[in-house]
Amino acid sequence: MSADVLNTYQSAVAHLLNESANAGLMTPFINDLKNYLGNITSISTDLDMNDWNDENTSQGVAISPVQAAKCTEETLRTQIFMQGVKLAIEERLKTTTDDIHILYAGTGPYGTLLIPYLSVTKNPRIKVTLIDIHPENISAIKKLINHFSINQNITSIVCDDATRWQAPESQQFDIIISETMTALLKREPQVFIFAHLCQYLSGTGTLIPQKVSLRAWLTPFTSLIPLKGKRNTDILLKEFYCLDIDEAKRLNAADNSSFKGRMQIPNGVETNYRLKLTTDIQVYKHCKLTENQCSLNIPLTFLPHNAELRGGEYINFEYITPHSADFVFTFPIKKIIKTKIKLTKFSELNNLGLPGVKHMFEHAQAAKCGCSINIDENEWTQWTNLLDSLALPYHETSVALYQSQRIEEFEAWLSTNSNLTLS
Repeated sequence: MSADVLNTYQSAVAHLLNESANAGLMTPFINDLKNYLGNITSISTDLDMNDWNDENTSQGVAISPVQAAKCTEETLRTQIFMQGVKLAIEERLKTTTDDIHILYAGTGPYGTLLIPYLSVTKNPRIKVTLIDIHPENISAIKKLINHFSINQNITSIVCDDATRWQAPESQQFDIIISETMTALLKREPQVFIFAHLCQYLSGTGTLIPQKVSLRAWLTPFTSLIPLKGKRNTDILLKEFYCLDIDEAKRLNAADNSSFKGRMQIPNGVETNYRLKLTTDIQVYKHCKLTENQCSLNIPLTFLPHNAELRGGEYINFEYITPHSADFVFTFPIKKIIKTKIKLTKFSELNNLGLPGVKHMFEHAQAAKCGCSINIDENEWTQWTNLLDSLALPYHETSVALYQSQRIEEFEAWLSTNSNLTLS
């Protein structure tokens, strides 16, 4: 590999480790990084993920080598994790003259959070144990170690399940790194890797990330459809789960009481709210990732059609963990008074001066309550003709129609997605 290509890689690593996090400015350096590492390992982000297999473990899914490589392409995620690891290492180096010992579980093919830093630092006091469940990743990591001549930093490279691996007797680590998660700690085994490995952390050691905070909010339905001149305000219910060193130690001691709980809906909440779940990640100290900065922070907003948020009642949650972990929520069920349903005539106009809107909205509400009402073929034709005239897609309109709990919500959606104006 030419000196120019190596210089380009080293420049990319320097920018990512030392420059302010910025998705736009840093993306070219991310591209240089992943292209260089892909060439060395022969595991390129351009490969088809369908040709590679995930590994299903008893504690979650270990994503395939190519999917792990593709995670590098998320600029802020990669840069902020790299900077958090760098800060943790350099602070530790300043506080002791001893070697520092790092355990990195779930390296992927590139060891992105640590290998690039080691490749430009060349500090022999950093001693690293690397673990990954995929033999292909282990092979790729070995290629990088040899290529960068950083063998002096490597204590051990292990192909194993990080939720079961046993450290050598009396081995303690100053830093344990694992980034094996998705948003809301679903599917992948981050929680259980930390729960198992925390027993090998020294008394003054740190986990990276230091904290993963899951919070629940009530968000107005209209926040999904921003309206001009109106500001939507989310209502925080609670932090319903937090993965940090204290929680990892509780789980290691077989205390999983935090996997189940409930949160109370505030009095006065209107029915047009949804539940929004967010994931905030403190990688290390000020190095943080928050809402919508990467795929790990994408919020989930939902409310089952048979649920109703009523002030004073509770939303229950539980972390269900066999094979593919997920938080499951149960809500207060709608109180439905069954009466004989008579729909508004299709010809009746709504606040937008449109026929059929009231009729189709009432039909959707009846369907959600389990009432079976047929739509006349002529009415369906009139409805599709109306949507065509407004250039509204059938599927998206149907989703908005069924998600809306009040006709005003659906009318707001129509107004936002067409040139119509509410009267």
